[in-house]
Amino acid sequence: MSSKRTRRSPTQARAEILQAAEAALQDLDLDALTVEILMERTSMTRSSFYHYFKSLDDVIVALFDRVATEISGAVDDWLEGDETPDDPRAATVLHLIRMYQVWREHASLMRAMERAAGRGGTAYQTWRGRVVEGYIAKTVAFLEKEIAAGRCDASDPEAVASALILMNVSVASDQVARPEPDSPERLGAAVGRIWNGAIYGF
Repeated sequence: MSSKRTRRSPTQARAEILQAAEAALQDLDLDALTVEILMERTSMTRSSFYHYFKSLDDVIVALFDRVATEISGAVDDWLEGDETPDDPRAATVLHLIRMYQVWREHASLMRAMERAAGRGGTAYQTWRGRVVEGYIAKTVAFLEKEIAAGRCDASDPEAVASALILMNVSVASDQVARPEPDSPERLGAAVGRIWNGAIYGF
């Protein structure tokens, strides 16, 4: 009796490969992940893999892009929105909580990214360029908007934005490495206090 091959749409196939990669990174470093491991986890052929992704690096970049999209959904309406919230300080905390929730949901991928950071590579450089540097730029624009509105007196928005974003990344990276991380709510409240102090004054 011949076995039936699972039919997948291109979107389903890509999503399944990405899901398999993120699941595998719960136990593996980035440099230990292989196409063979992904094919075993998805029951796809090697040719199928290369139909959807050019390389393993493309898979990792796609995973980071997916996390970046979720982070954007969590914070961009706050950083880039035109309307001023009724309580700007509460908005800071709320959106940082949402950001830490994304990191926690993708803890295995974030841990793998941190372990790969010292070795460089396409995936990490892509993450650094698109997310870290991108959010420094968005935060600079946010601070400049708050300065123009008279709500912030930061004298060096670029330095403040860089410190705030790198703090976010450092806190999140530390948390995903812990066996019992703090809740996103606790992190958002603590880090939000620092953000609000830097933006609006303690």
